[in-house]
Amino acid sequence: GDVVQVTAGLPSHTSTRLVMSMEAPTWNAHIFTEVIRGYISHSLREIDRVRRNLTGLSEDDKAELFWKPDDQVAKMKAAVLSNMTFLNKLSGMIDKAAPLKHPDQPHGVKPVQVLLQTMTREWSEEGEQERRECFERLLGAIDRHLKADAEKAAAEGTPKPKVLVPGCNLGRLPFEAQRRGYESSGCESRVLHYFACEFLKQNRAKNATTIQPFALNTCNRFEREDHVRKCPFPELDIAEGSFPPIRYGDFTRLYDDAAERAQYDGLVTAFAVDTSPSIFRFVRTAAHVVREGGVWANFGPLAYDTEHDEAHGRGLELSWEELRYAVSQFFEVKEEAFVNALCASNGRSMMQIQYSCVFFSAVRNSKPAAGIGAR
Repeated sequence: GDVVQVTAGLPSHTSTRLVMSMEAPTWNAHIFTEVIRGYISHSLREIDRVRRNLTGLSEDDKAELFWKPDDQVAKMKAAVLSNMTFLNKLSGMIDKAAPLKHPDQPHGVKPVQVLLQTMTREWSEEGEQERRECFERLLGAIDRHLKADAEKAAAEGTPKPKVLVPGCNLGRLPFEAQRRGYESSGCESRVLHYFACEFLKQNRAKNATTIQPFALNTCNRFEREDHVRKCPFPELDIAEGSFPPIRYGDFTRLYDDAAERAQYDGLVTAFAVDTSPSIFRFVRTAAHVVREGGVWANFGPLAYDTEHDEAHGRGLELSWEELRYAVSQFFEVKEEAFVNALCASNGRSMMQIQYSCVFFSAVRNSKPAAGIGAR
Protein backbone atom coordinates (compact mmCIF):
# COMPACT_ATOMS: atom_id res chain seq x y z
CA GLY A 1 0.00 0.00 0.00
CA ASP A 2 0.94 3.65 -0.23
CA VAL A 3 2.76 5.28 2.64
CA VAL A 4 1.11 8.63 3.29
CA GLN A 5 2.77 11.02 5.69
CA VAL A 6 1.61 14.48 6.63
CA THR A 7 3.91 17.48 6.70
CA ALA A 8 2.98 19.77 9.56
CA GLY A 9 2.29 23.29 8.33
CA LEU A 10 2.92 22.45 4.67
CA PRO A 11 0.03 23.15 2.31
CA SER A 12 -1.14 20.55 -0.16
CA HIS A 13 -0.90 21.04 -3.90
CA THR A 14 -4.40 22.49 -4.25
CA SER A 15 -4.81 24.43 -1.03
CA THR A 16 -4.32 27.90 -2.53
CA ARG A 17 -6.35 27.47 -5.71
CA LEU A 18 -9.58 29.17 -4.71
CA VAL A 19 -12.92 28.41 -6.29
CA MET A 20 -14.54 31.00 -8.52
CA SER A 21 -17.45 32.65 -6.72
CA MET A 22 -20.73 33.48 -8.44
CA GLU A 23 -19.74 37.15 -8.43
CA ALA A 24 -16.12 37.35 -9.55
CA PRO A 25 -13.99 39.67 -7.39
CA THR A 26 -12.53 42.78 -8.97
CA TRP A 27 -8.80 43.46 -9.20
CA ASN A 28 -7.15 44.88 -6.10
CA ALA A 29 -3.35 44.66 -6.09
CA HIS A 30 -3.38 45.47 -2.37
CA ILE A 31 -4.79 42.01 -1.58
CA PHE A 32 -1.71 40.32 -3.00
CA THR A 33 0.89 42.74 -1.71
CA GLU A 34 -0.67 42.41 1.75
CA VAL A 35 -0.44 38.60 1.57
CA ILE A 36 3.27 39.00 0.82
CA ARG A 37 3.70 41.54 3.64
CA GLY A 38 1.85 39.19 5.97
CA TYR A 39 4.22 36.36 5.14
CA ILE A 40 7.25 38.59 5.73
CA SER A 41 5.84 39.73 9.08
CA HIS A 42 5.16 36.13 10.04
CA SER A 43 8.75 35.23 9.13
CA LEU A 44 10.15 38.00 11.32
CA ARG A 45 7.96 36.86 14.23
CA GLU A 46 9.31 33.34 13.79
CA ILE A 47 12.87 34.66 14.07
CA ASP A 48 11.91 36.42 17.32
CA ARG A 49 10.28 33.23 18.62
CA VAL A 50 13.39 31.17 17.92
CA ARG A 51 15.58 33.84 19.51
CA ARG A 52 13.43 33.94 22.66
CA ASN A 53 13.37 30.18 22.99
CA LEU A 54 17.14 29.91 22.65
CA THR A 55 18.10 32.83 24.88
CA GLY A 56 15.60 31.68 27.51
CA LEU A 57 17.47 28.43 28.10
CA SER A 58 19.33 27.89 31.33
CA GLU A 59 23.12 28.09 31.24
CA ASP A 60 23.27 24.31 31.68
CA ASP A 61 21.02 23.81 28.65
CA LYS A 62 22.99 26.30 26.58
CA ALA A 63 26.17 24.40 27.36
CA GLU A 64 24.69 21.35 25.62
CA LEU A 65 23.72 23.19 22.44
CA PHE A 66 25.52 21.89 19.36
CA TRP A 67 24.80 25.13 17.46
CA LYS A 68 25.34 28.47 19.21
CA PRO A 69 22.14 30.55 19.58
CA ASP A 70 23.56 33.70 17.95
CA ASP A 71 24.68 31.75 14.90
CA GLN A 72 21.33 29.95 14.62
CA VAL A 73 19.37 33.20 14.70
CA ALA A 74 21.77 34.95 12.31
CA LYS A 75 21.47 32.14 9.73
CA MET A 76 17.68 32.13 9.98
CA LYS A 77 17.54 35.92 9.66
CA ALA A 78 19.76 35.83 6.56
CA ALA A 79 17.49 33.17 5.02
CA VAL A 80 14.37 35.25 5.66
CA LEU A 81 16.05 38.34 4.20
CA SER A 82 16.88 36.32 1.07
CA ASN A 83 13.20 35.45 0.65
CA MET A 84 12.20 39.05 1.38
CA THR A 85 14.38 40.34 -1.45
CA PHE A 86 12.58 38.14 -3.97
CA LEU A 87 9.11 38.72 -2.50
CA ASN A 88 9.51 42.50 -2.39
CA LYS A 89 10.44 42.51 -6.09
CA LEU A 90 7.38 40.39 -6.84
CA SER A 91 5.21 42.73 -4.79
CA GLY A 92 6.52 45.70 -6.76
CA MET A 93 5.60 44.01 -10.03
CA ILE A 94 2.06 43.32 -8.83
CA ASP A 95 1.64 46.87 -7.57
CA LYS A 96 2.49 48.32 -10.99
CA ALA A 97 0.56 45.78 -13.06
CA ALA A 98 -2.51 46.38 -15.16
CA PRO A 99 -5.67 44.89 -13.60
CA LEU A 100 -6.33 41.20 -14.15
CA LYS A 101 -9.82 39.78 -14.63
CA HIS A 102 -11.29 37.34 -12.12
CA PRO A 103 -8.40 37.38 -9.62
CA ASP A 104 -8.14 34.74 -6.94
CA GLN A 105 -8.45 35.70 -3.27
CA PRO A 106 -5.48 34.31 -1.31
CA HIS A 107 -5.20 34.69 2.44
CA GLY A 108 -2.82 33.71 5.21
CA VAL A 109 0.81 32.68 4.81
CA LYS A 110 0.27 29.44 2.88
CA PRO A 111 0.02 30.93 -0.63
CA VAL A 112 3.48 32.47 -0.33
CA GLN A 113 5.01 29.32 1.18
CA VAL A 114 3.50 27.30 -1.68
CA LEU A 115 5.00 29.77 -4.16
CA LEU A 116 8.51 29.48 -2.66
CA GLN A 117 8.40 25.69 -2.62
CA THR A 118 6.93 25.51 -6.12
CA MET A 119 9.77 27.69 -7.38
CA THR A 120 12.17 25.19 -5.83
CA ARG A 121 10.36 22.27 -7.48
CA GLU A 122 10.20 23.82 -10.93
CA TRP A 123 13.28 25.99 -11.37
CA SER A 124 16.03 24.83 -9.00
CA GLU A 125 18.58 22.05 -9.18
CA GLU A 126 17.17 20.66 -5.94
CA GLY A 127 13.75 20.15 -7.51
CA GLU A 128 15.03 18.30 -10.57
CA GLN A 129 14.30 14.77 -9.36
CA GLU A 130 10.84 15.56 -8.05
CA ARG A 131 9.68 17.30 -11.23
CA ARG A 132 11.36 14.75 -13.53
CA GLU A 133 9.21 11.89 -12.21
CA CYS A 134 6.11 13.82 -13.27
CA PHE A 135 7.34 15.62 -16.38
CA GLU A 136 8.99 12.63 -18.04
CA ARG A 137 5.78 10.62 -17.97
CA LEU A 138 3.74 13.49 -19.37
CA LEU A 139 6.17 14.60 -22.04
CA GLY A 140 6.93 10.99 -22.90
CA ALA A 141 3.23 10.47 -23.66
CA ILE A 142 3.20 13.61 -25.81
CA ASP A 143 6.33 12.45 -27.65
CA ARG A 144 4.87 9.03 -28.37
CA HIS A 145 1.90 10.68 -30.00
CA LEU A 146 3.30 13.86 -31.55
CA LYS A 147 7.09 13.60 -31.82
CA ALA A 148 7.05 12.43 -35.44
CA ASP A 149 4.87 15.44 -36.33
CA ALA A 150 7.24 17.78 -34.49
CA GLU A 151 10.28 16.37 -36.28
CA LYS A 152 8.53 16.65 -39.65
CA ALA A 153 7.56 20.25 -38.89
CA ALA A 154 11.16 21.09 -37.96
CA ALA A 155 12.48 19.53 -41.15
CA GLU A 156 9.94 21.19 -43.46
CA GLY A 157 9.57 24.52 -41.66
CA THR A 158 5.84 23.99 -41.13
CA PRO A 159 3.90 24.86 -37.94
CA LYS A 160 4.84 22.80 -34.90
CA PRO A 161 2.27 20.72 -33.00
CA LYS A 162 0.54 22.90 -30.40
CA VAL A 163 0.54 21.84 -26.75
CA LEU A 164 -1.47 23.56 -24.01
CA VAL A 165 -0.72 23.27 -20.26
CA PRO A 166 -3.62 24.40 -18.02
CA GLY A 167 -2.74 25.17 -14.40
CA CYS A 168 0.91 25.45 -15.38
CA ASN A 169 2.19 26.76 -12.01
CA LEU A 170 5.47 28.58 -12.76
CA GLY A 171 5.75 27.61 -16.41
CA ARG A 172 8.40 24.88 -16.30
CA LEU A 173 6.23 22.18 -17.88
CA PRO A 174 5.28 24.25 -20.96
CA PHE A 175 8.91 25.41 -21.11
CA GLU A 176 10.07 21.77 -21.29
CA ALA A 177 7.42 20.97 -23.90
CA GLN A 178 8.70 23.85 -25.99
CA ARG A 179 12.28 22.58 -25.68
CA ARG A 180 11.12 19.30 -27.20
CA GLY A 181 9.96 20.99 -30.37
CA TYR A 182 6.33 21.86 -29.67
CA GLU A 183 4.58 25.21 -29.81
CA SER A 184 3.68 25.42 -26.16
CA SER A 185 1.56 27.74 -24.00
CA GLY A 186 -0.13 27.65 -20.62
CA CYS A 187 -2.52 29.33 -18.24
CA GLU A 188 -2.37 29.90 -14.47
CA SER A 189 -5.17 31.09 -12.20
CA ARG A 190 -3.15 32.21 -9.16
CA VAL A 191 -1.95 35.79 -9.25
CA LEU A 192 1.22 35.15 -7.24
CA HIS A 193 2.22 32.27 -9.50
CA TYR A 194 1.40 34.23 -12.64
CA PHE A 195 3.62 37.14 -11.62
CA ALA A 196 6.38 34.74 -10.61
CA CYS A 197 6.32 33.59 -14.26
CA GLU A 198 6.70 37.23 -15.29
CA PHE A 199 9.58 37.56 -12.81
CA LEU A 200 11.33 34.61 -14.43
CA LYS A 201 11.00 36.23 -17.86
CA GLN A 202 12.80 39.30 -16.52
CA ASN A 203 15.44 37.39 -14.50
CA ARG A 204 16.54 34.74 -16.98
CA ALA A 205 20.24 34.24 -16.14
CA LYS A 206 21.26 31.00 -14.47
CA ASN A 207 20.99 31.25 -10.66
CA ALA A 208 20.07 34.95 -10.94
CA THR A 209 17.97 34.81 -7.77
CA THR A 210 18.39 32.92 -4.51
CA ILE A 211 15.67 32.00 -2.05
CA GLN A 212 15.79 29.91 1.13
CA PRO A 213 12.26 28.54 1.03
CA PHE A 214 12.39 26.33 4.10
CA ALA A 215 13.65 28.99 6.50
CA LEU A 216 10.58 28.63 8.74
CA ASN A 217 10.61 24.80 8.72
CA THR A 218 12.48 24.34 11.98
CA CYS A 219 10.82 21.00 12.77
CA ASN A 220 11.69 17.59 11.30
CA ARG A 221 15.25 18.45 10.29
CA PHE A 222 17.93 15.81 9.77
CA GLU A 223 20.81 18.27 10.01
CA ARG A 224 21.02 21.62 11.73
CA GLU A 225 21.17 23.85 8.64
CA ASP A 226 18.67 21.97 6.49
CA HIS A 227 16.08 24.73 6.86
CA VAL A 228 18.42 27.55 5.82
CA ARG A 229 19.86 25.91 2.70
CA LYS A 230 19.96 28.07 -0.42
CA CYS A 231 17.98 27.36 -3.59
CA PRO A 232 19.19 29.52 -6.48
CA PHE A 233 16.97 29.73 -9.55
CA PRO A 234 16.60 29.28 -12.45
CA GLU A 235 19.11 26.42 -12.58
CA LEU A 236 19.67 27.05 -16.29
CA ASP A 237 19.86 30.07 -18.56
CA ILE A 238 16.46 30.94 -20.04
CA ALA A 239 17.19 32.26 -23.51
CA GLU A 240 15.40 35.44 -24.53
CA GLY A 241 12.05 34.61 -26.09
CA SER A 242 12.17 30.96 -24.97
CA PHE A 243 9.72 31.29 -22.07
CA PRO A 244 6.34 30.16 -23.44
CA PRO A 245 3.32 32.49 -23.32
CA ILE A 246 1.33 32.14 -20.10
CA ARG A 247 -2.19 33.56 -19.84
CA TYR A 248 -3.68 34.58 -16.53
CA GLY A 249 -6.99 32.93 -15.67
CA ASP A 250 -8.93 29.74 -15.10
CA PHE A 251 -8.77 27.15 -17.86
CA THR A 252 -12.52 26.55 -18.01
CA ARG A 253 -13.20 30.27 -18.36
CA LEU A 254 -10.38 31.28 -20.72
CA TYR A 255 -10.93 28.50 -23.25
CA ASP A 256 -14.73 28.46 -23.26
CA ASP A 257 -14.58 30.18 -26.62
CA ALA A 258 -15.54 29.05 -30.10
CA ALA A 259 -12.16 30.25 -31.42
CA GLU A 260 -10.38 27.70 -29.21
CA ARG A 261 -12.19 24.66 -30.62
CA ALA A 262 -9.76 21.93 -31.75
CA GLN A 263 -6.83 24.35 -31.69
CA TYR A 264 -4.38 22.05 -29.86
CA ASP A 265 -2.70 18.79 -30.75
CA GLY A 266 -1.90 18.00 -27.13
CA LEU A 267 -3.07 18.91 -23.62
CA VAL A 268 -0.87 18.32 -20.56
CA THR A 269 -2.15 18.54 -16.98
CA ALA A 270 0.02 18.08 -13.88
CA PHE A 271 -1.59 18.32 -10.43
CA ALA A 272 -4.34 20.36 -12.09
CA VAL A 273 -7.52 18.38 -12.76
CA ASP A 274 -8.65 18.18 -9.13
CA THR A 275 -8.16 21.92 -8.59
CA SER A 276 -11.12 22.83 -10.79
CA PRO A 277 -14.40 23.85 -9.13
CA SER A 278 -16.20 21.97 -11.90
CA ILE A 279 -14.37 18.81 -12.91
CA PHE A 280 -16.94 17.85 -15.56
CA ARG A 281 -16.56 21.27 -17.19
CA PHE A 282 -12.78 20.84 -17.04
CA VAL A 283 -13.08 17.55 -18.95
CA ARG A 284 -15.41 19.07 -21.54
CA THR A 285 -13.13 22.10 -21.96
CA ALA A 286 -10.23 19.69 -22.53
CA ALA A 287 -12.34 17.97 -25.18
CA HIS A 288 -13.19 21.33 -26.71
CA VAL A 289 -9.61 22.50 -27.21
CA VAL A 290 -8.00 19.21 -28.35
CA ARG A 291 -8.48 18.28 -32.00
CA GLU A 292 -9.81 14.87 -33.00
CA GLY A 293 -6.88 12.47 -32.85
CA GLY A 294 -4.98 14.73 -30.43
CA VAL A 295 -3.75 13.58 -27.02
CA TRP A 296 -4.39 14.46 -23.38
CA ALA A 297 -1.69 13.45 -20.87
CA ASN A 298 -2.44 13.81 -17.14
CA PHE A 299 -0.50 13.26 -13.91
CA GLY A 300 -1.81 14.02 -10.44
CA PRO A 301 -3.94 12.94 -7.48
CA LEU A 302 -7.63 13.38 -6.83
CA ALA A 303 -7.19 15.28 -3.57
CA TYR A 304 -9.99 17.83 -4.11
CA ASP A 305 -8.83 19.88 -1.12
CA THR A 306 -9.40 23.22 -2.77
CA GLU A 307 -11.10 25.70 -0.43
CA HIS A 308 -14.55 25.15 -1.89
CA ASP A 309 -17.16 27.90 -1.85
CA GLU A 310 -19.62 26.33 0.57
CA ALA A 311 -22.32 28.84 -0.30
CA HIS A 312 -22.62 27.39 -3.77
CA GLY A 313 -21.30 23.87 -3.18
CA ARG A 314 -20.13 23.19 -6.73
CA GLY A 315 -17.11 21.07 -5.86
CA LEU A 316 -17.36 17.36 -6.72
CA GLU A 317 -14.99 14.71 -5.38
CA LEU A 318 -15.07 12.01 -8.05
CA SER A 319 -13.32 8.67 -7.78
CA TRP A 320 -10.91 7.73 -10.56
CA GLU A 321 -13.51 5.22 -11.76
CA GLU A 322 -16.04 8.06 -12.16
CA LEU A 323 -13.56 10.51 -13.64
CA ARG A 324 -12.32 7.89 -16.09
CA TYR A 325 -15.89 7.41 -17.29
CA ALA A 326 -16.28 11.16 -17.86
CA VAL A 327 -12.95 11.36 -19.72
CA SER A 328 -13.83 8.33 -21.85
CA GLN A 329 -16.88 10.10 -23.27
CA PHE A 330 -14.48 12.28 -25.31
CA PHE A 331 -11.15 10.42 -25.22
CA GLU A 332 -9.97 6.84 -25.61
CA VAL A 333 -7.67 6.10 -22.66
CA LYS A 334 -4.53 4.47 -24.08
CA GLU A 335 -2.22 4.43 -21.03
CA GLU A 336 -3.08 4.27 -17.34
CA ALA A 337 -0.95 3.87 -14.21
CA PHE A 338 -0.78 4.88 -10.56
CA VAL A 339 2.46 6.48 -9.42
CA ASN A 340 3.57 7.60 -5.96
CA ALA A 341 4.86 11.18 -6.12
CA LEU A 342 5.66 14.29 -4.12
CA CYS A 343 4.69 17.85 -5.03
CA ALA A 344 6.71 20.92 -3.97
CA SER A 345 7.99 19.02 -0.95
CA ASN A 346 10.83 19.76 1.44
CA GLY A 347 13.20 17.03 0.35
CA ARG A 348 15.19 17.19 3.60
CA SER A 349 12.23 16.96 5.96
CA MET A 350 11.50 13.90 8.09
CA MET A 351 7.82 14.25 7.12
CA GLN A 352 6.30 14.31 3.64
CA ILE A 353 2.98 14.22 1.81
CA GLN A 354 3.08 11.44 -0.75
CA TYR A 355 0.33 11.31 -3.36
CA SER A 356 -0.83 8.28 -5.29
CA CYS A 357 -1.16 9.95 -8.70
CA VAL A 358 -3.11 8.79 -11.70
CA PHE A 359 -1.20 9.00 -14.95
CA PHE A 360 -3.12 8.59 -18.18
CA SER A 361 -2.79 9.42 -21.84
CA ALA A 362 -5.92 9.51 -23.97
CA VAL A 363 -6.74 10.22 -27.63
CA ARG A 364 -9.56 12.58 -28.59
CA ASN A 365 -12.57 11.11 -30.37
CA SER A 366 -15.11 13.01 -32.47
CA LYS A 367 -17.84 13.60 -29.87
CA PRO A 368 -18.65 17.34 -29.48
CA ALA A 369 -18.10 18.92 -26.06
CA ALA A 370 -21.61 20.04 -25.12
CA GLY A 371 -22.03 23.48 -23.60
CA ILE A 372 -18.46 24.66 -24.27
CA GLY A 373 -17.42 27.29 -26.81
CA ALA A 374 -20.76 28.97 -27.28
CA ARG A 375 -19.14 32.42 -27.05
